[in-house]
Amino acid sequence: MSRVFIQIILPLVAPLAVYFLWLWYAQKRAETSGDEPPAFTRGAAFWAIVVGFVLTIASLAYLATTSGVSPDAGKYQPPRWEDGKVIGPSYE
Repeated sequence: MSRVFIQIILPLVAPLAVYFLWLWYAQKRAETSGDEPPAFTRGAAFWAIVVGFVLTIASLAYLATTSGVSPDAGKYQPPRWEDGKVIGPSYE
C-alpha cells in the first residue's frame, strides 16, 4: 500500500495540493494588504493535474528501469508446496 501511495497517489496529488496551498496563502496575504485576492482558475488547476500525471509516469518509469531481476538471472521457480510448507519463488 505504501508503494502505491508513494509512486502513484503522491506524485499525482502533490502539484494540485501545492497550487491550493499557494492559492490559500495568496488570499490570506491579499486580505492583510487590502489587495484583490487571486481567483481560482481552471487553467492553473488543469496544468497542476497534468504535472501530476507527468510525475506519476516518471516515477513508474524510474521503477521499471531500476528494479527487478535481470533477464539472465536464471530460470524462475514459482511458489510451490513441499512437505506441508510453501516454498517461496526463486531463481535457479
